[in-house]
Amino acid sequence: MKNTILAILIIFISCQDKKDEESGPLVGTWKLIEMGKYTVSGKCSGDVDDEEYRGLKSQGFTLELELKKDGTGIETRTGPNAGIENFTWSQLGQTLCIKNACVPYELAANEQTFRINLKEDAYCIDEDYNITGDDNRRACESASTSNEWIPEVCATERYRKEL
Repeated sequence: MKNTILAILIIFISCQDKKDEESGPLVGTWKLIEMGKYTVSGKCSGDVDDEEYRGLKSQGFTLELELKKDGTGIETRTGPNAGIENFTWSQLGQTLCIKNACVPYELAANEQTFRINLKEDAYCIDEDYNITGDDNRRACESASTSNEWIPEVCATERYRKEL
């Protein structure tokens, strides 16, 4: 009887250890390695204009996300606007939620990089930088000569897992 109880206890403990080890592919420290806007307006693929990111990197900018298995994380930024910020995160399917903002992500097959594409719809702004209700370029520019049409854009960020 003692051996049976001991065997059950050992199995239970080993199963608990395995559960603790199963943390998911996103748990770990991720470093931003690419950031920019796709060069073809509105398309989330192709060449990336990373001129702004390269400028920030030349000023010492880096960004790291530490995603912990308990659903908390730490964002560490160096360079301009340096700082450390704690946050919560979760993942459901191919959606990553950080700081209450959820975005689809693509995890590479080797699970060493992931990419986030952020698509912003086109809009019209007036001379006071207020968004108008115009939903196309012609209507925007016809409403006032001082209005400006902002085309849709797709921004991207790619992160690499630190080993």
